[in-house]
Amino acid sequence: MKVEAAIPVSAPKFVDRDGSQDRAAANPRRRWEAADTLIAISVGLVVIIFAIFALLCVQGYNTVIENTKTRSLAAANIVAEETRWVVASALTLANGTAGAFGGDPAQASADTLQRFENVTAGMPTVLALGVYDSEGNKLAEASSERVPASIAGEDFFEAVAGGEDWSLSAQQADAANGNASFGVIKRLGRSGSFTGAVLISIDAKVLENFAEPQNLGAGSTISIVRKDGWVIARFPSLATPLNLKGTASYDNLIAGDAGSYPAISPADGTSRMVSYRHVPELGYIAIASVSMQTALAPLWSSIWIVGFLIGPIALALLAGSLMTARLLCRTVEASRSLSTALAHNEVLFREIHHRVKNNLQSVASLLQLQPIPREIKADMSQRIAAMSAVHEHIYRSNTFETVWVRDYLHTLVENIRAGYAPKVRVVEQFEDVAVDKDAATPLGLIVNEVVSNAFKHAFPDGREGTVTISLKAEGASGRLTVSDDGVGFDPQAQAKGIGRRLIGALTQQLGGESSHVSDNGSVFTLTFPLARTGTDRSATP
Repeated sequence: MKVEAAIPVSAPKFVDRDGSQDRAAANPRRRWEAADTLIAISVGLVVIIFAIFALLCVQGYNTVIENTKTRSLAAANIVAEETRWVVASALTLANGTAGAFGGDPAQASADTLQRFENVTAGMPTVLALGVYDSEGNKLAEASSERVPASIAGEDFFEAVAGGEDWSLSAQQADAANGNASFGVIKRLGRSGSFTGAVLISIDAKVLENFAEPQNLGAGSTISIVRKDGWVIARFPSLATPLNLKGTASYDNLIAGDAGSYPAISPADGTSRMVSYRHVPELGYIAIASVSMQTALAPLWSSIWIVGFLIGPIALALLAGSLMTARLLCRTVEASRSLSTALAHNEVLFREIHHRVKNNLQSVASLLQLQPIPREIKADMSQRIAAMSAVHEHIYRSNTFETVWVRDYLHTLVENIRAGYAPKVRVVEQFEDVAVDKDAATPLGLIVNEVVSNAFKHAFPDGREGTVTISLKAEGASGRLTVSDDGVGFDPQAQAKGIGRRLIGALTQQLGGESSHVSDNGSVFTLTFPLARTGTDRSATP
């Protein structure tokens, strides 16, 4: 009898045409796993959170800029209206004073100064009167001590001396206390000749009164600037006069009648949002500017607070994701190890069953060499073959706990039939039921004994007949029936061999019940428990 070689345990190697090991097998690409998905989702969430945060910051910044523009432009409009009243009032006073002495400064006196002080005593700002001759020298008895002794050479004096009816001065210093001031100067003349000028000096602190109600915040300023770029007055005041001409700020100021623009101040280097409004009838520009640092301070504060809140949350999310991913990686590694061990065990089980089958075949071969009766050799060989077929069926399947017995019983019956008369027809009616692995061998041996007995005793003298073998599931039990239409048998006759005793012992081992009756032949019935299995038989090759 032929003995088959054992199945090799080691896996085959993949070799390229040049003889080298398959690169894909030698260097497998890393698979995308659940831990990678978790980390990717966590990083994506953090990115989305910070992207939304950044978007909100940008939107907040744009909103602050627009609000700052609106505030500064409204303030510039108010400054324009307030200063228009101040300058126009000063010009009216200059005209009235000039008319009081008929355009001849020589007619001015201390009474002129007194009347001026009486008129301006109730005004909301400090005004000072200066009367000058055609050379720009002050007439002391008619002038306040706060105005300069001479304005000869000043551009505003030169303007009226050259024919202008009136003019605005740039920032000046108060002669009495050095504070910043500015003036409105009125031309004096008789018979078409220039005789002198009347100067109304205005304390620059008047702008402070306009700034306080605006509440523009720290670092903000308001100012008025002549169209030639000279700063007339500013709050907070400048230490020295300043001309903006030639700067980017000046270019923006003359670009339109009103507007806003961000700029770094040429006076103090502070970044501000600047808004302006032209006052063309009086020849100057009203300006209000808001410090960008002050305007953005609440936004930056909110950004820092929210950043300190979401930063730890994002870090905690990433840390938790990394820890979870690490646990998942360990779980995957453990699962892979278990899968590898399971695959290895399956190979070992196959190897064991294959070796047992080979060993049984070796025993059968050795049996043929023993000096015992031929009939006994045949019976024992069939029984060994039945046991060997079980192991062969197991190692060729994918299940080791249970055995699906249809193919196994078919192979067993075919092997039995091959050793007997071909005139006997065999009818198989097998349902594919599962039995426990320990029950497959007893079941096969019972089938071997019963079917062999039918072939040997039911059809003597070469008679033709039929042996019908069926196996059906009845709930949790299986029912095996072997019937023939042969000569039957005497149940009371004493058995000559060990077949009946063997069948009884095997039935007891299965935990079942069996009966063998003579009824137009013989009928053997075996009822035994089936294995509990959730395995889908259609998935088993």
